[in-house]
Amino acid sequence: MDETGIPDLHALEEQRVAARDADILICTSSSVIYDQRLAGTYNGVTERDAIIFDEADQIPGLAALASDLEIDRRTLMDLKATGSTPLEVADRILSSKQLEPELRARARIVKEVAEAEPVWYRRVGMTADGGVAVGHRLPGRLLGKIANRTSTIFISATLSVNGSLTDFRRSMGIREISPLSGVIEPREHGRLFFSFCVDHPVNTSEWMDAVVDEINGSDGPVLVATPSHKLARELGERIPGATVRDCEETTSDAVARMGDSGILIAAGAWAGMDTPVVWKTVVIPKVPFLRPRELFDEWEEDDDPDLRIGDPVNSYLDSRNAAARRMVQVMGRGLRTPDATCAIVICDARVSQLGDIVPSRFHEVWHEGRSIERKITTSERNPRLRRETLRQLGVRCMACGHDPIILREVEVHHLNPLADRGPADTKLEDVAVLCRICHARAHKNGNDVIPVERLREIAEAATRSEKKTLISF
Repeated sequence: MDETGIPDLHALEEQRVAARDADILICTSSSVIYDQRLAGTYNGVTERDAIIFDEADQIPGLAALASDLEIDRRTLMDLKATGSTPLEVADRILSSKQLEPELRARARIVKEVAEAEPVWYRRVGMTADGGVAVGHRLPGRLLGKIANRTSTIFISATLSVNGSLTDFRRSMGIREISPLSGVIEPREHGRLFFSFCVDHPVNTSEWMDAVVDEINGSDGPVLVATPSHKLARELGERIPGATVRDCEETTSDAVARMGDSGILIAAGAWAGMDTPVVWKTVVIPKVPFLRPRELFDEWEEDDDPDLRIGDPVNSYLDSRNAAARRMVQVMGRGLRTPDATCAIVICDARVSQLGDIVPSRFHEVWHEGRSIERKITTSERNPRLRRETLRQLGVRCMACGHDPIILREVEVHHLNPLADRGPADTKLEDVAVLCRICHARAHKNGNDVIPVERLREIAEAATRSEKKTLISF
């Protein structure tokens, strides 16, 4: 830009020439789209030996592309490229000799979509003011021709949904993803501990009271990640001294004025740049589901079954998968240093709809023991604990050595009964694998459990007795 704010076209062209000559080029996904449509003449990124997309989970949600691909009426009039159909307009734009590269790339995308077979996830049409626009419910597919190259690599800590890349591939239009693509997650980088306050339905007064209590009772600094500014303001009114992120500022800007309050309530805190604060607690009051019709109200047509009102498909995949991705992202806010220790507090029972969103390296700790009211009061069990215990400790009974034929024959025994200790984190050293008989024997006196060592002695004594009986017989 020059002093008047007008783009310096000569400087831009010099930058493009320098980019094409560079060995390594760092650029945006939009520039990759433009360069592909311009056959490598935009900045040469698509002519590279390899293309790596870091934070690739963000690509399918490039909602800005839906508006970036609008060419307004004024531009069309300046080019004398008005028309009655998108294809007609695109052809007239492309016939212009003097055309900025970005505009030429947009026109080619309009032409590409207008000539292609209609599909549910994209639309091209004339806007209300006489312009032309392309809208994508899966905008990542604009990178489809690049995404299917074996030299294109997608990496991110939150690329998968429940351990699968299927949704990402679908949103990107990828048939066979590069074997180098995948989730990058360090084996050890900080520790997370999870607790759940899910006894009340969201948006009830009891739920709001519980969320406020969890925030006030948490170790600071505390980051409260809300899905809306409205909820952030409501919580801020209930928690004196808390800093509430304004809708016009970034999370980092809000941190800068947090002072000594120790509590930041920020809408959309899963996105954006890292903050300098080492968070000790991250509170998630509500699972950040997307609204089903977040971006494409203007494309809804009553006679089109693929675009009917209430269609759950949004710009990435669906609300559930977008929420799972956001949850993993906000958990990462507590893992910004190798020795970080952060508590993740989730206050929305709908988290169970997201599947297993806890990073695999934290599966050695489970939160259990909350009192759950059903017809009787029992102690909550975490089903993942059983799976991981049997996987890591084996399935043989640690008392009698019984090797089960089916897994139902063995059970996970808490060395310190849940009913006595209450809610707490369970580690592998807190449990043992016992067959049903030994487990029942351990609890024959209720919660005054028999130690595993004593159970082993009882089992060995029983074996010796059986051998004597066989010999005398």
